[in-house]
Amino acid sequence: MINNILKEIINYALKFIIIFVAVIVIYQGAMWAYDTAYELMAREPEENITIVNIDVTIPQGSNTEAIANILHEKNLISSVVYFRIIARINGLDATFQYGDYIFNTGMSEDEIMTIIATEGEKREVVKFTIPEGYTLEQVGDKLSEESICTKSEFNNALENGRYGYKFLDYIPDRNLPLQGYVFPDTYEVYADATAEDIVSTMLKRFDEVFKDEYYDRLDELGMSLDQVITIASIIEREVRVPDERELVAGVIYNRLEQGMKLEMCSTIMYVLEVPRERVLFRDLEIESPYNTYMYEGLPVGPIANPGEASIKAAIYPDDNNYLFFVLVDPDTGAHEFNVTYNDHLAAMKKHDQDF
Repeated sequence: MINNILKEIINYALKFIIIFVAVIVIYQGAMWAYDTAYELMAREPEENITIVNIDVTIPQGSNTEAIANILHEKNLISSVVYFRIIARINGLDATFQYGDYIFNTGMSEDEIMTIIATEGEKREVVKFTIPEGYTLEQVGDKLSEESICTKSEFNNALENGRYGYKFLDYIPDRNLPLQGYVFPDTYEVYADATAEDIVSTMLKRFDEVFKDEYYDRLDELGMSLDQVITIASIIEREVRVPDERELVAGVIYNRLEQGMKLEMCSTIMYVLEVPRERVLFRDLEIESPYNTYMYEGLPVGPIANPGEASIKAAIYPDDNNYLFFVLVDPDTGAHEFNVTYNDHLAAMKKHDQDF
């Protein structure tokens, strides 16, 4: 009798131990599966994601694994395995199309998959051109006129978009921080591109143009990035004859070095509520940190978005002694450059210019 009772107790104990071990194994397996799935699917929190446009080429004949590897190398997806699983679940595994794409780091895996599966070489694009020297206001108007995006969408993308380009860390906290950095060029974007996509595309172009050697040159000049782009923007608005860019850059640096006011009409034009063909004497009294007739040094930021030639001139100014220049040909925009104020006054009189 006692032996039978002991046997039953032992059996119950063994069953309990087996069940307990099974529960532990199942729990550990579940935790491993959860951790693995989390690692596969984890994305940066939305507030930490910055938008960077990335060009991607999917070669003809690429399978899902090859496509996933390309996207992973471009840091557009966090896991090759997860991408392949979701592609299989969504029935997209055999539908991906080859072609050239522009994705950004704010897109989800699902968004990227949908684009590759449905658009590929057939995706509709639109082209637009932003002229050199345009302000952000003018860029917004241009995009709106050409139905690329609305002006309010563009302004919202400027103000609230989070972009991840290197040069953005160098821009001080000021009004319109992206003034000077929305690069003027001809662009081709997808017809359904958002305003953030468009802004990111133009910022990416600036990032490409402003070479690493230019960053090294900033130290040699004793200038910040924003100061150099401010100088470039003044050059862009002052100069129409290409060969004069470096000369005007030299004048700006010379006047800064001597503590002279820059007295650039382009900075006055920037603050006028209603633009006009020429500056009037009363305009010189406008109270503004951009008024270089009133305040010494550079204005508080760029007055336009300069092109590559003006940026290069600001980085590599002509080594001259000029302190003045005066317009001599309104049709071509040519200037006469002078070292002394007396020579400048004579040039103004000769060419019938007030200032």
